[in-house]
Amino acid sequence: MRVAAPSGGTRSVQQNKTDELNGLMPSPAVAQRLRHDARYGLAEQVAPGVLRVLADNAKDYTGAGTNTYIVGDDSVMIIDPGPDCPAHMAAVMRAVGTRPITGIFVTHTHQDHSPAARALKAVTGARTYGFGALSPDILALTDEDVDPDFEPDERLADGHCVGDGMWRLTALHTPGHFPNHLCYQLAHQGLLFSGDHVMGWSTTVVVPPLGNLADYMMSLGKLEAESARLMLPSHGPEVADPTGRIQAVRAHRLMRHDQIIDCLRRGIRDVDAIVAEIYVGLTPRLIDAAKGCVRAHLELIEKGGAAGEKPAYPVSRPNAPSATA
Repeated sequence: MRVAAPSGGTRSVQQNKTDELNGLMPSPAVAQRLRHDARYGLAEQVAPGVLRVLADNAKDYTGAGTNTYIVGDDSVMIIDPGPDCPAHMAAVMRAVGTRPITGIFVTHTHQDHSPAARALKAVTGARTYGFGALSPDILALTDEDVDPDFEPDERLADGHCVGDGMWRLTALHTPGHFPNHLCYQLAHQGLLFSGDHVMGWSTTVVVPPLGNLADYMMSLGKLEAESARLMLPSHGPEVADPTGRIQAVRAHRLMRHDQIIDCLRRGIRDVDAIVAEIYVGLTPRLIDAAKGCVRAHLELIEKGGAAGEKPAYPVSRPNAPSATA
């Protein structure tokens, strides 16, 4: 269902402040508050059998830093090991204690998510899991902070399961923010580890050529269909109402899409001019991110698509093999 477009494309300062407070655009003020309240290096229980350790790698659009999750009881799985930071790795290992690590799971290969996998594997011998590395040809298209060296020991297809019982982890391929992005689901507990695809403190940056808005919107639908009880993103706090959050993010993205169409109709076609028309109060780094998001919308418009209406890849889940970590 489409969301009605606002009248006109211009956004007021108050409208943008409201979006910031609702976590619908990156906010330096919200990021600063999250950093002020952060408990770096300490393990916090966020669900039964799930600990979160926060890395001290804050940026404008990552909130307080990267959340690393330690999942399990007698043995554990690690989701999103985080940046190559010895202090963070030491904190993760303190939280693990003497328990064996049965797998290291990466959501995607941005530099704030995958690099610590190598150090953790070297120390523990645990196998690494992920969708797979990007090809050199694709990497050459972008200047994003990508980890070019991570190649998982085992590649996970959409629907691939690892583990068993209440610790059976299902991989969900969710491109849009990044081509090799995976979310992970603990269906027995109603938990969804949403990576960067959906966060509670901010919307997600979608920047071509690696970001694709049609894919992003279809992946939102895939996550919504899982009807999770609790969503645990890789940045920011847990999300108690995953379905409501996904719907809010979708509505916001559709609103931006309609604003950009409105700009085009009024003869505003330059990316910089569109950003100036619909965004207010961004830092220089966030302005660059906003330009990327506008390009993603323009790319979809040029292809004749409408946000959320045209699948870019098959969304039905294939029959996938199971594996034991």
